[in-house]
Amino acid sequence: MTRDRTPRVRGALVSALATLALVLSSTPFVAAEASTTTVTGQVTGSGDGAQRRGGEEVSFAIEHSLDGATFVNTGVITGKLAVDRSDPRNFRLSAARATRTALDAASASALNALVENDGTYRVRIPSNIVSAREGSYVMASLPARCLSAASLADALTLHTDDRGNAYGVEYATASGECAVSSTDGAVAKVKVGMNFRTTVSVRVPKDAPGLNPNAPTDLRGGGPVSEKHKASQKNSQRGGKSSTDSPKPPQTFMQKHWMKMMLAFYGFAFVCAPPPPPKRTKPKTQ
Repeated sequence: MTRDRTPRVRGALVSALATLALVLSSTPFVAAEASTTTVTGQVTGSGDGAQRRGGEEVSFAIEHSLDGATFVNTGVITGKLAVDRSDPRNFRLSAARATRTALDAASASALNALVENDGTYRVRIPSNIVSAREGSYVMASLPARCLSAASLADALTLHTDDRGNAYGVEYATASGECAVSSTDGAVAKVKVGMNFRTTVSVRVPKDAPGLNPNAPTDLRGGGPVSEKHKASQKNSQRGGKSSTDSPKPPQTFMQKHWMKMMLAFYGFAFVCAPPPPPKRTKPKTQ
């Protein structure tokens, strides 16, 4: 009986040890896979709320239209991100520059046609400069004759928020003026191989500091506010008396009741005054 049980016990023990070894050998691989997934999620996060790195290079396309309907790629705008130290999700584009494609024969001919017909030259950029969305753009335009008279020297101003969303774009000549009008006649034509000389600037609005309505001000000339005024302002806010009011000394009995004493004196003098002497009558002469 003992010999029959020994092989069974040994077999059960070997089976348990094999199962335990299988579990232990598979555990490191599961842990490593979970760790890799977590790190990847932290590094490759995307979206408007993703954290950005300072100095990160960004590029996005700039397109133009020479017929008023079709937009084609005409260059690229590049720059580096300046990240807000207090919140890495906030940033602005710095050192922005544009690299434009030289005009080929077809583009030069189409642009000259716009100039002759007093047409409008249009440009557009993605509505988000760090993650472009298909079909979402901001656009600006300029009379083609102004651009031709400026020899293709133009300026592009991007208005963005601190998350890369572009909500407006300004487009003008480099001087900001149009050197010719529609009544000046012929304008110099552009030539094949000419290139746009585009300067790019980015503007990000900032919140104005809030004004304190209870802040002390010197109405006499904008000079520094005295310490006494500051102390009185604090006391008035706390509901107390101003520190500039010096305590009044107590009044004496004469100071409090001098009016009553004067009235009593005049009344006593009037009562105690002697009666006036009788009037003497002159005897009648016969």
